[in-house]
Amino acid sequence: MNIKIMRYIDYWLGLPLCFLFSGYNWFLKKISFAAKKDRLPEKILFVKLSEMGAIILAYPLLKLIKKQYPRSELFFLTFKDNRDIFKLLDGIIADKNILTINDSRPGAFILDALKAIRKLRREKINIIFDLEFFSRFSMVLAYLINSDKRIGFFRYSFEGLYRGSLLTHKIQYNPLSHVTRNYLSMAQAITKEAKNTPELDTQIGEGEIAFPAHKSKGEAKERIGRKLNELGVSQHQRVFLINPGEGILPLREWPLNNFIILCRLLLENAKNFVVLIGSWGALGKGEILIKKINDPRCVSLIGQTSLEELAELFESSGCLITNDCGLAHLAMLTSIKKFVIFGPESPQVFAPLGINNFVIYSGWPCSPCLSVLNHRKSACRDNKCLKNINPDDIYALIKKSLPTN
Repeated sequence: MNIKIMRYIDYWLGLPLCFLFSGYNWFLKKISFAAKKDRLPEKILFVKLSEMGAIILAYPLLKLIKKQYPRSELFFLTFKDNRDIFKLLDGIIADKNILTINDSRPGAFILDALKAIRKLRREKINIIFDLEFFSRFSMVLAYLINSDKRIGFFRYSFEGLYRGSLLTHKIQYNPLSHVTRNYLSMAQAITKEAKNTPELDTQIGEGEIAFPAHKSKGEAKERIGRKLNELGVSQHQRVFLINPGEGILPLREWPLNNFIILCRLLLENAKNFVVLIGSWGALGKGEILIKKINDPRCVSLIGQTSLEELAELFESSGCLITNDCGLAHLAMLTSIKKFVIFGPESPQVFAPLGINNFVIYSGWPCSPCLSVLNHRKSACRDNKCLKNINPDDIYALIKKSLPTN
């Protein structure tokens, strides 16, 4: 579904549902006199519906919970398009325990959500981690699934982020801390009977922040090799991967004309090849870019690769140049050099972690204006924070960072 439609539903349907269920939950507490016995968690559910990149950034939390509770069974609920990312996350969630919701059509969306609620209620989940950023829909899902503990981000003194009082363990979202650290902070609540204040007990160690290194798979490597050969890319040429943007949040996409200028600079070297990547949403921009460049060494694989194939492509390419998006976090699992362009959103919070990361950020005085605190909805109509990032500067950074031979 279109992101505007999803925001509309989350607001106009999610708000009243959160209010009604909060009242119902308050009433149940008033009439219930039996204290719940704190059980060791046997089944733990993580809910992150959208954003492949955020699922990857949540990996250290999943790893930590699995280490702390090795006998527990982990489940994950997400949108259908995100299912394949778990193939690259070291088998952290068993395939049978990944439940998905088809968000392409409202009817399928509702039906899959009801099926997921029914199945997870039968599983008798002990603990739910709501990894969404102030989404009302995920909060309603978590409440209806029913568990002893529901852990998630709570607004405390932030205004305009109401989603009821359905959490049993309320974690304060830190807008100045990286998302991975915000997620890891949730683990500190799991042993408590309840959490209704924002302070945490311990520091988050650097050793807790680690991601699985991609392990090459022969079949996917062969498939991507054949696709490159069909496009005329030989082993002797250096491949530069470009993701021009998929239109989901146009405000955070570098202008297409800047990508065109950068591609022309890259192609000045006869050894270089530019390969466009991305989902089907990037197809329109890709077609324009191919036409404008008009060079046989600028080709497209947009919409033609699985996530496993993309990971193999990252391993065999010179570098990736992309807007702030999920592909930058997917590339984080590989050794490729990543040049990630930030503008309306903060790299301090969402930048890829690990090695070989080059963040390009203008530091414009009104940037960042997108955040989870405003549901990534800005009044900006002219993203100068991105327009003023010069292609020549990125090209110079690439030349400096890559071998010249």
